[in-house]
Amino acid sequence: MNEEDRSRLEEFRQFRKEVRGSSEYLLVGIDVAKEKHYAFFGTARGKTLFRRLVFRIISRGFGSFWRKRER
Repeated sequence: MNEEDRSRLEEFRQFRKEVRGSSEYLLVGIDVAKEKHYAFFGTARGKTLFRRLVFRIISRGFGSFWRKRER
């Protein structure tokens, strides 16, 4: 592993350590598909905020997904 890879790995480990158990982060997972995307919102403490969010690829569909995070 070269020096650049070690540095990036250490940065990732530090970020992961900061996020775990924090109440300041919103975790978003998106399963990208051809016609519909499926998304999940949760906290770093394991609380599910929204699951099974489905939105279409068109920009209007993404807009409805993005507005849900503001709730």
